[in-house]
Amino acid sequence: MTTGDQRTLTIGAANGAASGLPRQGAAPQPESAPRQGLSIPVAPAPPKVRADSPEVRLRRLAGVAAWALVLVLAGVASAIVGLFKVFGDGPDWFTPAFISVGVVGMLLAMMAFATVRFKGVPWIFMAASTVTLLAAFAMLRA
Repeated sequence: MTTGDQRTLTIGAANGAASGLPRQGAAPQPESAPRQGLSIPVAPAPPKVRADSPEVRLRRLAGVAAWALVLVLAGVASAIVGLFKVFGDGPDWFTPAFISVGVVGMLLAMMAFATVRFKGVPWIFMAASTVTLLAAFAMLRA
């Protein structure tokens, strides 16, 4: 049972009457007599605090996703050509170097998505991922 006061919760009364309930259709009246029963002060809820991290800009996310799509398509093409070179007449250093460059490029692209909420950081990671793709193309030509 509550009184008209939003910050105080009154449970029960000494005489058994429902004195803590406001009457229907009437505004709550201030109480002049001391309360009887158990009164628990209830603090108002604290205001919601926004997280420290900034919001993700959807335009930035779309740009990173489009760049990653181009890198994936070019990476799949280079991986198919690299697969023929691995099973064909490629040098001994080619297989571990080609796989390492591909893994590093994928990790850099993933880091771009992980840091998309920051302003310039994902573009640095995507540029580094593009450099690894260009290194894979250079390995294919060698």
